Amino acid sequence: MKRILLTGARAPVTLDLVRHFHRSGHEVYLADSIHLPLARLSRFAKRTFVVSKPVHSPTRFVQDLATIARNHQIDLVVPTCEEIFYISSRLELFPDHTKVFSEPLPKLEILHNKWKFVQQVSNLKGPVQAPETHLVASQEQLLPWIAHPQLSDWVFKPVFSRFASRTLVGPTSQEIAKLCPTAADPWVAQRRIVGQEFSTYSLAHQGKLRAHACYRSKYRAGLGSGIYFLAVDDARIREFVQTFVAQQDFTGQLGFDLIQGQDGKLYVLECNPRATSGLHMLAMEPLASTFLECSGPLLEPTSMTPAMLASVMLLFPFPQTLRRGGVLTLFKDMLAARDVMFAWNDPMPALLSPLSILEVLVTACRTGKPLTRAATFDIEWNGEPM
Repeated sequence: MKRILLTGARAPVTLDLVRHFHRSGHEVYLADSIHLPLARLSRFAKRTFVVSKPVHSPTRFVQDLATIARNHQIDLVVPTCEEIFYISSRLELFPDHTKVFSEPLPKLEILHNKWKFVQQVSNLKGPVQAPETHLVASQEQLLPWIAHPQLSDWVFKPVFSRFASRTLVGPTSQEIAKLCPTAADPWVAQRRIVGQEFSTYSLAHQGKLRAHACYRSKYRAGLGSGIYFLAVDDARIREFVQTFVAQQDFTGQLGFDLIQGQDGKLYVLECNPRATSGLHMLAMEPLASTFLECSGPLLEPTSMTPAMLASVMLLFPFPQTLRRGGVLTLFKDMLAARDVMFAWNDPMPALLSPLSILEVLVTACRTGKPLTRAATFDIEWNGEPM
């Protein structure tokens, strides 16, 4: 038995990991900077700790986690969301007996930074490439884009962003003129690829891929965040991920967003060096072991049954589908999928998930942020000095 501390207890992937580790015989602790994170409601979590908000007190946040690790003899810390950037910046604070499943911050920053990530991909040969991408880090660099005759062929997004927040797809000159890119808040202009989008979840040890799932999102919360997942088996994407983690000698969790253009070619758009929703596609006992064992067969999805976040499906796609008259299709899709939040032997997270959503709604009203931003604003990292 190992003692596992999972951070980012608000995330559905963390709830899944609680069940994974418990079923494999481990003792699971949780930490988050909000009071009612989703995974806290699981009966398989031994204890949940409320810690400092990393965006406000980075050092205090990591010190809180290090104290938990010391007091409860934690063997492994697994960050799941963007709090990983704060944790990775202060790995030396953790006791010697505790392993943190993360690379140091300089290595993660290269992947989190959309411009630097494209440079890494450009060094690879293979079936997946990055679209043409340009850095826009000043008003001077922005001027040619304001006058560009074919803006509909381009996508603009901040170098540091998530869930497609602030992303402009085929914008007008007037929209581009309102941007204020700086060295501290740079943007990228990326050639627009029209086609089928894919995402991945992967886990690696020292450059060796141990778990991998590719999926597409049929329904989303807003523009970027998927909430209904369909497994996809694509050998080209698997080969790309294996090559990339080997090149980076990477240890940890990461995901990629890709798109297959109308010409059939695959393009990788960005990387998320943290857990992603593809984790829901993987079987329980083998996944827990991949965090602890450096060698073994590659774990991939064994079922094509879709997975979904049922309570969020009713909050986002249902109103949109109701207006379009496609409610019957939506309910058929929901009946065909597995709700990742519900388990017969652990029902409370699904039944009481409205409490977690309510805390996010209150935060959104108080801060004036969209719901997707309100869910993560206290753990986001946008390249600021820490």
